Amino acid sequence: MKIETIEDLYKQKSQIIFKHLISIGCSKENAEDIVQTTFYKAIENMVHLEVNNLSAWLFKVSIHQFYDKCRRNQRYPKVNINHEAFIHYFIQEETSEDILLLKELHGEVQSILNELKPSFKNLLILKYDLGLSYEEISSLLDMKVETIRTSLYRARKEFGKKWSEHIERRS
Repeated sequence: MKIETIEDLYKQKSQIIFKHLISIGCSKENAEDIVQTTFYKAIENMVHLEVNNLSAWLFKVSIHQFYDKCRRNQRYPKVNINHEAFIHYFIQEETSEDILLLKELHGEVQSILNELKPSFKNLLILKYDLGLSYEEISSLLDMKVETIRTSLYRARKEFGKKWSEHIERRS
């Protein structure tokens, strides 16, 4: 797919960037500001930018702006995800008991995600909360698809390990 103008790029990528910012703990207002600032920087630097993958550049700039904002405010983001969809990938069979547990474990999932390395947390959110394909994540992060697959495998394994430890502590 060829992108002709910055307007086309904005239409295609702004919602994905916005949704990801929200899912990693950014407020709606800050996410809107960050998306706007990111595209402003793209327009401002377009003459000097020598980037192979402009969408990956936009995505990284927006994430860095969010982390900078967190550092300036000395607060750390809390993850906001669609917990039922996220945990669905980690539960083999869904029973009514599992569904009830999903609702009860809402805060615990956030806590476990916040314990993961930021790269693992971001990959899990991109894949399971935003529902992006390996290829879409690869394009956003400017990484090989196989690297994404491997990293997601490791992230799922780490999440599962921390989840099991958490369940054992509760028992």
